[in-house]
Amino acid sequence: MSEAITPPVEGTPPPAVDAPPSGLPSEQPAGDVYDGFNLSDDVKAKFKDGKLNGRFGSLDDVLVKLKEAEDFKSATISEQKKLEGNTQVQQEQLKQEQTKVDAQNTVIQEILPSFMENGMTLTAEMEEKLTVGLTGTEKELAIYKFRDGARNLADRTNSAYAVVGGKENYQSMQVWAKENLSVEHQKVFTADVNGTPEASIIAIEWLNSKYQTALKDGSAPRRIEGSHHTEGLRPYADRKELYKDKDYIESPAGRRDTAAQKQYRARMKITPDAVIFGNR
Repeated sequence: MSEAITPPVEGTPPPAVDAPPSGLPSEQPAGDVYDGFNLSDDVKAKFKDGKLNGRFGSLDDVLVKLKEAEDFKSATISEQKKLEGNTQVQQEQLKQEQTKVDAQNTVIQEILPSFMENGMTLTAEMEEKLTVGLTGTEKELAIYKFRDGARNLADRTNSAYAVVGGKENYQSMQVWAKENLSVEHQKVFTADVNGTPEASIIAIEWLNSKYQTALKDGSAPRRIEGSHHTEGLRPYADRKELYKDKDYIESPAGRRDTAAQKQYRARMKITPDAVIFGNR
């Protein structure tokens, strides 16, 4: 007698049957997308909605961004080195230019006395020395600047002589100053004489007043305190007060203010050396 087969009860699911292995990717168990990178849980936690810090969708994106940053840094370093190289070149060029200027100034000082004695006429020999190594426009410009500078020097020299009554008086005053003024005082005087035309005249008038006083006294003191006050005038009490007026005198407005210039010169004549030269 054969064994009876019991039919399945209606509504009962069929028994589960294990399916054979499949190679379909969709049927593979979900793995960890960070496998193989040895990422810590802290790093994994930074991935939100599939993007690291909300920016990178994958580690490849991170690597691409890192490469861009490295390229940018490399380009920046390269540009910096290039700029440093350009700076060195510019410094070398400036050094060469300064060397040329210094050499030309030396030549100018050499030929200037002869130029002045020659009636401010530039001889062929002078021109050759002045323009050595120069051609064209650069040569013409050097000659023009020299002549213009010489004219200005002549004008200032004549003005200086006029203040003291001539060349001989000026030279005598210079000799006295070298013997009776300290080195520091001489430096201040020289700086003023080489300053603005107004400052130059005032400095010469001041020194001449000291020189004339020394001649009258029959002495050549190292420091003359200018104690002879003119009625209605007072000497400058300190350099702050003095330079306040000096700055005005040398300004465009002060150059037009002849009354102020006259008053300033008069006060300078009776101001002690200690104030003028910074001892107080």
